[in-house]
Amino acid sequence: MLYYFDRMKNILSALLALFLLTFVFAGAAGAQTPPDFPACSNPQGTLNKNYTSGIHGVVGDPNTYSGADGVYGVDAVRTLQCFCSDAGGGIQTNWWRVGSLTQDEIDTLVKLGWNYVPDGSVWGLNPEAYMAKNSPYACGGSSSSETPGAVLAASTSTSGSVLGLASTGEALTFYGLIILGFASILLGKLLQKRSSN
Repeated sequence: MLYYFDRMKNILSALLALFLLTFVFAGAAGAQTPPDFPACSNPQGTLNKNYTSGIHGVVGDPNTYSGADGVYGVDAVRTLQCFCSDAGGGIQTNWWRVGSLTQDEIDTLVKLGWNYVPDGSVWGLNPEAYMAKNSPYACGGSSSSETPGAVLAASTSTSGSVLGLASTGEALTFYGLIILGFASILLGKLLQKRSSN
């Protein structure tokens, strides 16, 4: 009986250690969360660049597009780019200046749809590292008198939201609950065995 109790104690200690590692240490990894960005339906900040027509590129997309493009400096770390194609389809790009991200944080964000840009000067920004994320929105197109950023309807997938990173937290909770469930079962078996003796 004593051997069984010692074995169960070791198993419970190992499960507790795994649980703590999962929530305490893993929670620190990838803890960097993107800031919120305004939508192109209501751009905020200073309009730094405004092209009413021309050929434009979109980060992470090898294609070129014809249309209007507006770039807004929201604050020191956020830049909003609102492209509106001649056909009326818009692409919002959230530019996040990220000088201090670790490689693990960059990899996590890339898996969540962000593009890593090591030098923003290639895109007309400061010569620093950026993360950029695109999302579609409906805009007026060139036949409209709308400027870039003006939309007919905002996209339902707002870029820069923390939804992708939140899934990491949900995964940790899920695995933590599984570990807690197994620990409860083992503790129940131990108590059942102890009470029968």
